Amino acid sequence: MRDQPGVGFVLQHVGVGAALAAGFCALILWQDPMGLGSLLLRAEGHPLPLLLLWFFCTLTFGSVQLGTAIMLRWRDPDGG
Repeated sequence: MRDQPGVGFVLQHVGVGAALAAGFCALILWQDPMGLGSLLLRAEGHPLPLLLLWFFCTLTFGSVQLGTAIMLRWRDPDGG
C-alpha cells in the first residue's frame, strides 16, 4: 500500500469532478431535457439554482472521482 494521499492528490481529483459537473450542467442547459435548462435560465434568483445544481453535482462527481482514484492506488503488499 502506498503512503496516504496528499492534499494535492485530493484537490486534483476533486477538480476533475468539478470539471465533470460543469460539463454536466452545460449539457443540461444545452439539451434542455424536459424544459429543465429553460427553467434554470428563467429562474427568479437566476444564478442561484444553477450554482446549487453545479455545487451538488460537484460533490457527487468529485466524491466518485476521489474514491475511484484512492481505490486504484491500493496495492496488495504481498504482490498477489
